[in-house]
Amino acid sequence: MKRLRVLLVDVSFVTLDTAVDMLEYPIGLVYVGSALKAAFGDRVDVRIESYEHKSGSLADLEAIFDDYRPEVLGLRSLTMGRTPLHEIASLAKSRFAIPWVIAGGPHASDNPDDVLDNEAFDGAVIGEGERTATELVGRILEGRSLHEVPGLAVRRSEGSYLYYPRLPIENLDELPMPDYSMVDFLGINRGHVDFSFRRDVPHANLFTSRGCPYRCLYCHQVFGKRMRAHSPERIMQEIRMLHDTFGVTSFQIIDDIFNLDRERAMRFYDLVVREGLDLTFSFPNGLRGDRVDPEMVDAMWEAGVRYVSYAVETGSPRVQKLIRKNLKLERIRDAIALSTAKGIVTRGFFMIGFPTETEEEALMTVEFARSTDLVQAMFFTVVYFPGTELFKLAQSVWDMSNYELGLEVDYVRTREGPYAFSRETLEEIKLKAIREFFFSAKRVNLAFDVLPNFYHQRDIDATLMVNIISGRLRESDIAEPDIAAKLHRYFLITDRFSQKEGFFV
Repeated sequence: MKRLRVLLVDVSFVTLDTAVDMLEYPIGLVYVGSALKAAFGDRVDVRIESYEHKSGSLADLEAIFDDYRPEVLGLRSLTMGRTPLHEIASLAKSRFAIPWVIAGGPHASDNPDDVLDNEAFDGAVIGEGERTATELVGRILEGRSLHEVPGLAVRRSEGSYLYYPRLPIENLDELPMPDYSMVDFLGINRGHVDFSFRRDVPHANLFTSRGCPYRCLYCHQVFGKRMRAHSPERIMQEIRMLHDTFGVTSFQIIDDIFNLDRERAMRFYDLVVREGLDLTFSFPNGLRGDRVDPEMVDAMWEAGVRYVSYAVETGSPRVQKLIRKNLKLERIRDAIALSTAKGIVTRGFFMIGFPTETEEEALMTVEFARSTDLVQAMFFTVVYFPGTELFKLAQSVWDMSNYELGLEVDYVRTREGPYAFSRETLEEIKLKAIREFFFSAKRVNLAFDVLPNFYHQRDIDATLMVNIISGRLRESDIAEPDIAAKLHRYFLITDRFSQKEGFFV
């Protein structure tokens, strides 16, 4: 029996030579592929690939297209990967005549008109993809039209697109268990850092809930504004399978907000402890800091949680309201203190350059970060993703007509923008943040005391050297002799790079 060949490709455009070399396996495509295999069995052959767009060459994908000859090509991409997304689709149609080319992921969900302006695309999946992909593949197998598939935007003859919404999947436990045989999930990350900034650590990613009720202006809306979740028992079943089958002991939970349902979170931590496995967990993205309390921190530690990212974004109460984050700053300060005191590595995420943000408000963010017990921090320039409410706000105060996303410009360097101060001042604030946060006696001591609870020594060494380079520091800039002594060997190594222009984290 002839099987329909389906190729799902994650178009990654997040690697930087000047900063973080990060690449993960596409867990979302694993869910989609698993749903297709569960629905159609031997009628489909599903292959999953990760494409890292770094040099601009499509040679690797050309070889895959030539060898596999897919009949359905699904391309998942962030908006940052828009350029290679279009290049791959055009190549697939013009050179390899792939009959069905479908886009999915955050960019397709937020910008279906951009996708369908390219005639190489036959459709754009909006929102979560398992049931939409299953229905469209079913129609292809039956020789039917893709028009009126809920969740799929298709082109109309007059240039607009046609779209019927699909209701979210209410009970995530109904989805099949992810089939990891379709992807080299332990190998893709090899040589790269993971979401928790460790290099070469075998791990699995757990995506245990979808949707977020908060209304932050900068977020995509792929999964909607209401949380839906796997049960703690279903999460534990997946962990047990990954542990017993592949020997995985390290897990990253990559939800938007894992602890929105406190009872569910605490039940999960209890199940992990009861299971009796020696596991390590990290939250590189998904804990709401002002919903963390002392009992939860104790439970997290007992379950093996050793790393948490707290997304603070801004230390300005006005900007918190402006971006609709509405974080309770004093409560997250307490959560950070509790977590760090327990021994959990805490990293804060901060953004500078929101629309209408003043220099004084940006400095409030630096001061908030400096005043906390965070072990690590990252200070980003705000990125305005088309399709988000933040982009619309930026348009209202700044000419965004020529704005084009650029990975290095937006994540590492700076650009003029809709904030109420100059680009030069923004660069000065970022440099001030790095210097004052990382090189106080408090922070250096925390780094040496807490980082070993989660990181290998090579990762700690790399982190400290990157901070020195980013801060453009000399050893003589460190006032406290004991702190200078702790960092002495790192300055010896990084001295020749300390004047490198434009290197930030």
